[in-house]
Amino acid sequence: MGKRESTLGIPEFIVAILGVEPNGINGRTVIQKLGYFASEEMRKDVGYGPDFHGPFSPSIAGNLENLVGLDFVIEKGRWTSRGRTMYSYFLTDDGKGLAEEIKKDHPEEYSVIRDVVKKCGKTAHFDYNILSWAAKLHFILKRSRRKMTYNEATKVGPQQAHLYGWELSGKEIDSALELLLALGLLKKR
Repeated sequence: MGKRESTLGIPEFIVAILGVEPNGINGRTVIQKLGYFASEEMRKDVGYGPDFHGPFSPSIAGNLENLVGLDFVIEKGRWTSRGRTMYSYFLTDDGKGLAEEIKKDHPEEYSVIRDVVKKCGKTAHFDYNILSWAAKLHFILKRSRRKMTYNEATKVGPQQAHLYGWELSGKEIDSALELLLALGLLKKR
């Protein structure tokens, strides 16, 4: 599907992401990065730009908030050991119904979203740090307008990260590269 632009609206795009994981998704950053990778695969412009934790879309953030307000998504907060609030997101029954409609009406797009979410779960275990590092690295590499090799990415990524106020250590680059390879966003060595 990667050649055609997605016809899903942003709210439906978010519902589809959440619909892949029946136990919900922990963290706004995780939803942002899943959305980033799915939008890249689908060539869907949802307004991602550089932010502290990597590419961020105000449209994803605003639409997620609207979906909570419209009772398609449940948002649950809990305190972490670091004194922060971690938000988890789950589809309501209405949200699940909408996800099923999306799956039926947009099977190719849903398939791409499902594959991205599953690969991020399998490779990165939905760890927001790994997802952030990989999204940052991809965002940097994308600016080269070509698919880089693993070896090129290990050099270019850290050199260019500072342009966005980011730092990426060797360990972070290695974790990021593993996920980018799994997603097919990077050529093998």
